[in-house]
Amino acid sequence: MTRLMRVQRGNPIDAMRRDNEGLWDWAPRFGGEGHYSTAWFPMDLVETTDGYQVVAEVPGVPKESIQIALEDNVLTIKVDKQPAQTDEGDSVHVRERTFGEFTRSISLPRDIDADKVSAGRENGLLTVRVPKAESSKPRQIQINSD
Repeated sequence: MTRLMRVQRGNPIDAMRRDNEGLWDWAPRFGGEGHYSTAWFPMDLVETTDGYQVVAEVPGVPKESIQIALEDNVLTIKVDKQPAQTDEGDSVHVRERTFGEFTRSISLPRDIDADKVSAGRENGLLTVRVPKAESSKPRQIQINSD
């Protein structure tokens, strides 16, 4: 499993302590009443010729419960997934779907245009498009005459 982590400069012992604090964030957890949940949601980071796409699985989460932030080239997606409501008197026999507040952060290269980031959602997939800065895109150089 590949895990992207934000690199912070400074005291190496403090950095190691911070890294170890998040070491088990990916691991399954058991919530109240034996409910199983995970501390993350799956994401992909894809580089295209024009930029980067972060695609996250967020099925059943209304857009009002999703927050997206970009700070210092770190993209953070925060999802608040509420449990399904049951009617009074109903008994839940199996509950495997996860719920709670989940946050994922991913470091992006410095060559992005932060002012043109956009996001959309379709069929339970959140897609965040982060364009590359014009200065970092390949361009043709004309040869001047002698």
